[in-house]
Amino acid sequence: MRSLPLSQFLIAVFALLTLVTSVSQYGGISEYGAGFMPTILSALLLAFTVLDGVIHLRQQPQKHTFSAKEIQALILVIVSIGLFTYLISYLGFLICASVLLFALMSLRNPKKLIMNATFALVASGIIYYVFGHLLMVALPDGIWV
Repeated sequence: MRSLPLSQFLIAVFALLTLVTSVSQYGGISEYGAGFMPTILSALLLAFTVLDGVIHLRQQPQKHTFSAKEIQALILVIVSIGLFTYLISYLGFLICASVLLFALMSLRNPKKLIMNATFALVASGIIYYVFGHLLMVALPDGIWV
């Protein structure tokens, strides 16, 4: 899919919402806690996304139109992430992350489903181990409890 200014706009809106939420709800970077890393990461994401959008507009001033396949891919990614955030508390991190990774990888490489499933399971397990056990982040267990 092409990189369009709309993509930068959507990412910038997400980064801005995350930044505002982490500053208002969790105290931002004033103290180390739940809002520290989201504040820093969302501020960096917002800055780099705005910079990327400006560079993109300067390099390609002509208008682009979305193809039906690009619109379908954008909607699919938005629905996938929405379902991930909705179902993670019920199904748990491992199941939701594995399904999300498998689905998104299968879009790009639909002929290698076994490789996609293997990679999705291994990547989800590694992420769960690193964040859940080494960094002590409380990831939802869901039905594994």
